[in-house]
Amino acid sequence: MSSMNQSKSHRDSLEDLRREIDRLDQRLFALIAKRMAVVKQIGGLKQSQGLPVSDPVREALLKASLKEQVSGVLDPWHVEELASVLLRISRDLQTQSAKEPSP
Repeated sequence: MSSMNQSKSHRDSLEDLRREIDRLDQRLFALIAKRMAVVKQIGGLKQSQGLPVSDPVREALLKASLKEQVSGVLDPWHVEELASVLLRISRDLQTQSAKEPSP
């Protein structure tokens, strides 16, 4: 195979992989949006029951579970970082929903 053909082949392969990443990102963000809709419902329940938004024990258990699920695939530090971002956004949404007037 000539150098030019190899370059085109690698470029095509790169583009195929990028399209796959784009499809996965779309699915991932759709799931995150669904998760955040549930988070808002949880925030409403917490508010009505007088519970705090933050639940450090639950968050620690969730992080540990996620690290175990992807052990050997993702570095535990990366799992911690991703989970921390999701949990921070979740707390922010719950705090916002607690400030919104009830319908």
